[in-house]
Amino acid sequence: MRSTLRAYPRILWILAFAGVILAYGESFFWPLTMTYITTAFEQSMTVAATVLILQYAASLVGNMVGGWLFDRWSGRRLVQLSCLAMISLLIAMGATTSFPLYIALLTAIGLIQGMLYPSLRALATVLWPEGGRRAINALYVANNLGVALGAASGGLVASLSFEAAFYSDAAAYVIYLLIFSLAVTEAHFRQKGPRATPAPDTATSSAQLAHPTVPRSTWTSLGLLSVGLTLLVVTYMQWQTTMPGHLKTLGIPLDQYTILWTVNGLVIVLGQPLLAWFIHRYARTLRAQVLAGSLLFVAAGLLTVQATSFPWFVLGMIVITLGEMLVWPGVPAIAAELAPAGREGFFQGIAATGQSAGRMIGPLIGSTLYEWGSAGTLFGGMTALSLLALLALTAAARTPRQTKNIAC
Repeated sequence: MRSTLRAYPRILWILAFAGVILAYGESFFWPLTMTYITTAFEQSMTVAATVLILQYAASLVGNMVGGWLFDRWSGRRLVQLSCLAMISLLIAMGATTSFPLYIALLTAIGLIQGMLYPSLRALATVLWPEGGRRAINALYVANNLGVALGAASGGLVASLSFEAAFYSDAAAYVIYLLIFSLAVTEAHFRQKGPRATPAPDTATSSAQLAHPTVPRSTWTSLGLLSVGLTLLVVTYMQWQTTMPGHLKTLGIPLDQYTILWTVNGLVIVLGQPLLAWFIHRYARTLRAQVLAGSLLFVAAGLLTVQATSFPWFVLGMIVITLGEMLVWPGVPAIAAELAPAGREGFFQGIAATGQSAGRMIGPLIGSTLYEWGSAGTLFGGMTALSLLALLALTAAARTPRQTKNIAC
């Protein structure tokens, strides 16, 4: 284990540390968005879900724009400008009492976050191209360590002042921006990025390097992966959106709901040795890893269909978190494996659209099923969607493709 950790380059450790700080600040904000809309602005769950649709629709657009800019402009400048924009938007959000302005700011946040996070994953593969899934998983673990540390305290801060949650998130972006700007330079891209290739001999070869041909089977595989990820994210979103309201109807207070996200982060961080053992023993390929995670999503849905007490929801969170640990870093790692040199950002952007699309439609689907049916209808429907996701990901695994050799 110690020798494995030593293999991680110093720059990735720095980014992971900064990622913990960023996720800590973010965890003050994102789990409570629907609660803030329904409480501070006295809107219904359906209205709140519609606002989230706008945020994640903007995020989907940001995924594609951010991936394109990462490849064709400057990944470093893109991250820096995205952080500056987030700082400004979060400060403005904490100061506003206007619901229309809040909607506009939240939509803008969706766009910027959609540009930022695929760029960070692409950056990990550029800085450590031989790292494979380990490079992306390092940022994933760091993110969830920050969530584990921040979720409980975020609920406490929000119970005192929602505005403080926005400002705390903005402060986290300030710290991340400073660390990133000092640690990552343009030299990292020139030395280790996809642009570090021999100079072409002809104009034709130069064009081919700039726009490498991607086989149709690769696009098919990537598309199926995105569809499967979308369905799983729809399921996962219910824990962030409809679950707080559902627990409230059961008499479970908000501070206990935030404990679920502390459990989520702790399982992700402390469960890494178990995850490494499982992957080595049963899921040696990325495809097997993602399929195993999908099965755990199905199991989590079955656990929560009839749950009425908090311990059952804790168990459901543990199971779906184990599935998340396999799927969330697995899909972008497959995208990195499929991406030709020079298109890392664009492929990460496409993979990220699965998350953005799921976040966009998940709140509306969940709130509709919950308000028109029941909790059983909601969680039964989510179990069915997880089964459909399993089918899509199985089809993606069987699609012929050309891949790069990336260490796992």
